[in-house]
Amino acid sequence: MSAYVSDAVAFLYYLLDRLPPDADRAFREAEEGHAILYLPTIAAAELYYLFERKGWMNQWTGLEKEMKRRTTFNYYSFNEDVLNLFEKTKATEIHDKIILSTARLLKAEALITKDERLRELDEVKTLW
Repeated sequence: MSAYVSDAVAFLYYLLDRLPPDADRAFREAEEGHAILYLPTIAAAELYYLFERKGWMNQWTGLEKEMKRRTTFNYYSFNEDVLNLFEKTKATEIHDKIILSTARLLKAEALITKDERLRELDEVKTLW
């Protein structure tokens, strides 16, 4: 079964139903049970922080519902295996290192991201 990793912005666009076609296809694959979609806990924390700051906690409730409702949507925690892959990335931001290393560790089909810096690193396949 294919695996995808989503960054925070991609998951936000999913919640808002504003994903571009390639990213939307990956999320739909996971919704239909044909793939697993991982949301690194660092990305979930970024979303919580954004929603709290903006007063959009209903979006956090929507995220939690999606994560509980779909068995193919899973959080992936930052752990030693992810940390051990830091040396293989050129990313400079800690959250980018965690997300890229998670995608690499899980041998993800792709990282779903709008982030141009991550896409330009060309370290893992990306979708947007």
